[in-house]
Amino acid sequence: CGHWCGGGVSTAGLFQLRGCCDIWNPKAIRSAMSASFLVPCYSDMESWAATEQYLTQELGVRHIWAATMMEGDDDKSSAKGSSKASTPHYQVDWCQSPTALIIGSEGSGLSESIRHALRHDETNEKSNLGAVHIPMVDGIESLNAAVCGSVIMFEYLRQCQVGQEQL
Repeated sequence: CGHWCGGGVSTAGLFQLRGCCDIWNPKAIRSAMSASFLVPCYSDMESWAATEQYLTQELGVRHIWAATMMEGDDDKSSAKGSSKASTPHYQVDWCQSPTALIIGSEGSGLSESIRHALRHDETNEKSNLGAVHIPMVDGIESLNAAVCGSVIMFEYLRQCQVGQEQL
């Protein structure tokens, strides 16, 4: 998680569910180039439901995107069992309103609670949770979590710098 925390993209905070990496590990701090001290970090959040509630009600987040390997209605994703189509990262309007990005763990992907929410939010038109992916060529299985987060965060930065008229 430290690898993209310090990647030059402004973030309002970093939220971690229980069982995530230790953001205060010296290697994580070093890889984040000490940005860990500049970004509010909320470690050991009780549950996805509590995190989602805090994001939407306390911080005003309107859109929450979970990074998956899902490109459509297939079942090759980190959101196994979901039929909800994923949006390519460059088609998301990251600057429209306060937005959160969920990156799963390196080995397990998204937590079961987030995968469950993705499966069950597909019928709720008012849901603020959606799946996002980075399109890749055939034969490439996935990107690691740091690279995935970096690619998406720099797309966010690009959109905010060039303005919405060039999307």
